[in-house]
Amino acid sequence: MRRNFMLELHGWITLRESYKANDEEKNMKHIFGKIKEKVYELDWTTNLLDIRYCNGSPNLSIALFANRIGQEVNDVFELLEFICKEAKGSYGLIYVCDDEMSDDFMCYIICKGNINKVGDPFLSPLSKKIYEE
Repeated sequence: MRRNFMLELHGWITLRESYKANDEEKNMKHIFGKIKEKVYELDWTTNLLDIRYCNGSPNLSIALFANRIGQEVNDVFELLEFICKEAKGSYGLIYVCDDEMSDDFMCYIICKGNINKVGDPFLSPLSKKIYEE
């Protein structure tokens, strides 16, 4: 059994102003507003792009399924770069599997204002770990 889409992207980011433990995050509400404005400008209708406070913690959730890499995928990475610039203490993970490129998930780690790409040991290769007995 094979899946009927070509690109799958899932992710979460906890939004933080700074990664230094002693910072009080005085500007977080302002930063959150700027990120929220960027999210709303994207105006996604078919995939999940959700920004909100949960139990006092600002976060972003993303889920995207597409036939191929398109503008929405580009939007995600432009948004990640914006978050890394505006909220350097943010951290999270974005998992991407593009079966036109590979049968593996790639993991994008957001931490200390950077985005680092690493391989995924948990679900990759997708065809063997998910679809074979």
